[in-house]
Amino acid sequence: MKIRQLSLRNKLVGSAVICLLIPLIVVYLVTNYLTRDLILDKAISTAEDTLKVSKSDVNRVFDQMLEISNFVLMNNEIRQMLLVDPSKLGSAENRADTIISSSRLSRFLDDLVLPNKDFYVTILGENNYIYTSYSYSDYNPVQLYEQNWFSELDNIPNFSTYWLGQQNIYYNKSDLNSSNWVTIGRPIKTTAANPIGYVVVTVNERIIHPYLTQSSDQDTFLLDDDGVVVSHVDSTKIGEKMSWWKEDESSKTIEIDGAKYIYVAQDLDSNNWRIVSLISLSSAVAKNKHILFVSFAVQVLFSLVFFVLLTLLISRFTKPIANLIRFVKKIGRGQLDLRSGISGQNEVAHLAGTIDYMLDQIQSMIEQITVEQTKKRKAELEMLQAQINPHFMFNLLNSIRLNILIQGDKESAELIGSLSSLLRMTFNRDNEFIPLEEEVDTVSHYVRLMNFRHANQVRFEVKFASEQCGDARVPRFMIQPLIENAIIHGFEQFDGEIFIDANIRENNGSELLQIFVRDNGIGMTEDKLNGLQAKLDDYEESGDLEKKGFSGIGVKNVVQRLRLIYGDQLHVDIQSEHNVGTEITLEFPLEIRE
Repeated sequence: MKIRQLSLRNKLVGSAVICLLIPLIVVYLVTNYLTRDLILDKAISTAEDTLKVSKSDVNRVFDQMLEISNFVLMNNEIRQMLLVDPSKLGSAENRADTIISSSRLSRFLDDLVLPNKDFYVTILGENNYIYTSYSYSDYNPVQLYEQNWFSELDNIPNFSTYWLGQQNIYYNKSDLNSSNWVTIGRPIKTTAANPIGYVVVTVNERIIHPYLTQSSDQDTFLLDDDGVVVSHVDSTKIGEKMSWWKEDESSKTIEIDGAKYIYVAQDLDSNNWRIVSLISLSSAVAKNKHILFVSFAVQVLFSLVFFVLLTLLISRFTKPIANLIRFVKKIGRGQLDLRSGISGQNEVAHLAGTIDYMLDQIQSMIEQITVEQTKKRKAELEMLQAQINPHFMFNLLNSIRLNILIQGDKESAELIGSLSSLLRMTFNRDNEFIPLEEEVDTVSHYVRLMNFRHANQVRFEVKFASEQCGDARVPRFMIQPLIENAIIHGFEQFDGEIFIDANIRENNGSELLQIFVRDNGIGMTEDKLNGLQAKLDDYEESGDLEKKGFSGIGVKNVVQRLRLIYGDQLHVDIQSEHNVGTEITLEFPLEIRE
């Protein structure tokens, strides 16, 4: 599937979008990070202010309970009444005075308690004196002695208070939902710290929980010093110990069931209980992030306006470029007679003018090339005519050879045939690569002519490992210079033997052609062999190239030519021993003629 390249205009618009979005995102993230603690502190401060109001209301309820109990503790008449033993009153007159005093005290207590109808007061004396602000039909106060906590009142100091939450001993028949109570108990002791009675004040929990702030994202609890719920809007949670409760307030946030909450607590003044508020962190932060969001929205709005203006300007600035691109595409389709027609003093106009000038130059060059091509065809015709002379010479040599052959001089006819083949191979420069068997045939003609020239007998033997070796394509005149070097330098123009072997070997899945050229001439000393090897390893061309013999191509030139063709795939090895002979090995990739 071909992917369409973006135009310059689209790239510029895309770059503008990126340049706008990146600063916006960075500013938002940095601002959010820097203001995170500030927003959290603000949310905590707001929650603490709200919780202080709840604390004040709850303290007022508990203070009323303490005021009632304090009045009982500090009232001398009540103390005297508690100290009276009815069995020791003696006369009827004393008993009547005691009853009158008790009635007067009861009326006084009723006047004190009745305005606080939400509070239930019980006074128990050691001498069976009992006062209650409620009916015995609702609850028999004597049962207080049976409560497991009541015995603790004897162990606390005078004027101390025992606080008890989630007390459910009272049952108000007129109010079936009055099952949860908050109770305080205080001992009434003499100066010798001997208990003479007790005062118990109880308030319905329903009076307290309206003061506990409750909303969809905030939950407020009244907890005792063990973390047990004393008051809550949801009555089912009263008496339940909160697993997240903690005495240490160093951390302002806690995690409950995977959700994070702001934890704010206020200690009550009258006891060790605590009002705790849990506020959803996400909702609290979201409210305080409103200003940040508005600021970010304004930035986005201005960025959009800027982007629209920038897009219009980019469209205007890139319009000449788009026209120039369309113009260049038409030129690419061959419409070289067109001109851009773009004018102005900007860079695009200058570029368009340069292209128009280049088209004028190209038009002129095309006309010049047309003239030169006409001259070239004329020169090629003349060259073709000049080739008639070599063909005439080859035909003439063949005619002479036939004439000598008719006269019975077979040896001279063969020499003239070899000379004709060798000259034809020399003049023919059309084919750079020829089959190996054709190269070897050329070498055989050369050896026959050299034997005739120097009146010696150089024996020439060829051996191919397979038919593929003969069909292998090799560079022209690759072997002939090696044979020429062997005859002139190896045999010093005397008799000798030359062997050419070829085979094919595999290496890493590819086929390589190996050619061995071996003679039994005088060979080379080790110094000469090293010198020749150094020349072959020298890739730089020198002015003193070997140009000896018929071909004018030395051994070094052959190797350099093969390296130009095969590169690192060429392997050359020369082995020589003085008075024994020389062997040259050539190895390169195999190519078979079609």
